[in-house]
Amino acid sequence: MIINFNNFINENKLNEIPIKNFSKYLNSMAKGIDDKLFFINLIDTDCIVDYGCADGTILRIIQKLKPKIKLIGYDIDPDMINICKSKSNGIEFYSNWDDVIDNINGKSASIFLSSVIHEVYTYSNSNEIKYFWNNEVFSNIFKYLIIRDMMSSIKYEKFNLNKESLYKIRINSNKEQLFEFENYWGSINNNFRTLLHWLLKYRYVENWDRELYENYLPLTIETIKTKIPKDWKIYYENYSILPFLKDIIKKDFDVDITFPTHLKMIIMNENAH
Repeated sequence: MIINFNNFINENKLNEIPIKNFSKYLNSMAKGIDDKLFFINLIDTDCIVDYGCADGTILRIIQKLKPKIKLIGYDIDPDMINICKSKSNGIEFYSNWDDVIDNINGKSASIFLSSVIHEVYTYSNSNEIKYFWNNEVFSNIFKYLIIRDMMSSIKYEKFNLNKESLYKIRINSNKEQLFEFENYWGSINNNFRTLLHWLLKYRYVENWDRELYENYLPLTIETIKTKIPKDWKIYYENYSILPFLKDIIKKDFDVDITFPTHLKMIIMNENAH
């Protein structure tokens, strides 16, 4: 049966496919570090929790930049936590969320979501997703929520690349990968969000069996904003194309991408101390 989630709102739990190549996966996560750390001088915080910390690269860089801030990494994958601990000193890592909360110790804390929202939506059911937003992300424990992620916007739903650019993308893509992608997600010609999804995903060849089924764009910016509680306010917002991605698409397809691909947002809890 062909499953086609063109609306990209998928809250069904999938069976997670193991990462075949950890090195490639972690290297891909390390790209765009400067962009991921956009928030570092914009917030006043005593503690940063990296939700979905992977191998802890971002936290180790923050440690060098802000050595006095308490740093906590959280990841549900025990293998990742073991990697983190082997590479890091002075940073706490946990795979149990209650341990994270217990070790914040009353500090003015921030929660950082870097390219993790799509994984929550891909590998969680509806109740788990609600718990993620209501009990973890928008918890009164945190003063700031920091989001840096791939994101679409309904403002671009009617955007269309010219036929020449679409042809270049199609003819220069891996034909087998593109066939599998379109068989699952729909044609890149018919939907801007599907095209953006392909351009965000096509490079991950080594872990393709896993990446193919991950929903990179489960939410739009507009949907994210509907989840913000009334006592939380947007403190910073930027929606732009990731420079690295713009360059690699130009190199691979000879196509100039002008539409934005990534959201950077800081949301502040007005009731937090």
